[in-house]
Amino acid sequence: MATVRLVQPHALQRFVAQVLQAMGADQEVAAEVARHLVTANLSGHDSHGVLRLPQYVASADNGEIVPSARPEILRQTAVTALVDARRSFGHFSTRYALNWAMERAREHGLAAAAVRHSSHIGRLGDYAERAAEQGLIGIVTVGMAGPGVAPVAPLGGTRRGLGANPWSFGIPADGRPTMLVDISTSTVAEGKLRVARAKGVPVPPGCLIDREGHPSTDPNDYYAGGALLPFGGEVAAHKGFGLAIVSALLGALAMIDDPDPTLAGSVQEGTTESRGRVAGVFLLVVNPAPFGDGQRYQALVAEALETLKQTPRAPGVDEILIPGEPEVRTREQRSREGIPLPEAIWHELAAVAQRYGVPIPEHQEG
Repeated sequence: MATVRLVQPHALQRFVAQVLQAMGADQEVAAEVARHLVTANLSGHDSHGVLRLPQYVASADNGEIVPSARPEILRQTAVTALVDARRSFGHFSTRYALNWAMERAREHGLAAAAVRHSSHIGRLGDYAERAAEQGLIGIVTVGMAGPGVAPVAPLGGTRRGLGANPWSFGIPADGRPTMLVDISTSTVAEGKLRVARAKGVPVPPGCLIDREGHPSTDPNDYYAGGALLPFGGEVAAHKGFGLAIVSALLGALAMIDDPDPTLAGSVQEGTTESRGRVAGVFLLVVNPAPFGDGQRYQALVAEALETLKQTPRAPGVDEILIPGEPEVRTREQRSREGIPLPEAIWHELAAVAQRYGVPIPEHQEG
């Protein structure tokens, strides 16, 4: 079994924040991005955790991320906002848009925001969960489509044309974890391939094709010019494909009248055709209170979820888990035991640490 390094969350978060500040981010931005990445690891979503740090360093090197930039609101009404991320870290700009939408939803019942010029925004579930923790419903998607856009082939295609275009839904429940759905519209997120490649293991069938359009289970084939596939498999891939298109077209709200419709970090090298490209973040926050008593709504949600959990189980199934419960349990475990980092990822982080003169966090071999 490959060696892993176990790192305590607070030490890892401090390390990431120090690197981000060395890259040029201010303290507030660095703290939020570091929190986001480490929380992804704590939640069991290593594909969106600290393994992304070397990616962000490379994106800053080529101008796709401007570490010192901060988002700004370009246009707003009582319940809508258009935010320009200005190529800042996408985690911070999306959180900025979410905070605005939550404030307005408390006042008006709901609010929506679109974000343009965003870099990678990390784990979408983080934003929906934040809204639900405030007694609000959060819906978040980030989508892109068009020539040269990575990493998913459209249904029936053999070349990339869509982003992974994930969706996240967070709904508050009284006395229990948030009902949290966080899904990619591809069979697996690209970050899962990074983890599999780092561990030296294959991915399940139906996840990707190689550069010739042939089915593959080797994650290296994706990075050699292959593509991910929409979720749903042979029977229902049209569902993943359809949701991916909706995500991209909602993201396109951020591009209306955009004088600089560029897609940071999303276009294959050597692709110059921009016609048909769309990309953006879209989020919606709903306040249950205008529909009735907000606490009663949370109680209804909790009752419905508990009823589902008590459904008779199939043979061999110990427990029915509601979406969001696995993340809570993994956080509890990793908070005690530490965050496991594969050897390959550890070496990449060590190279980043050396470049910026930041001490690598203490660790144990697991």
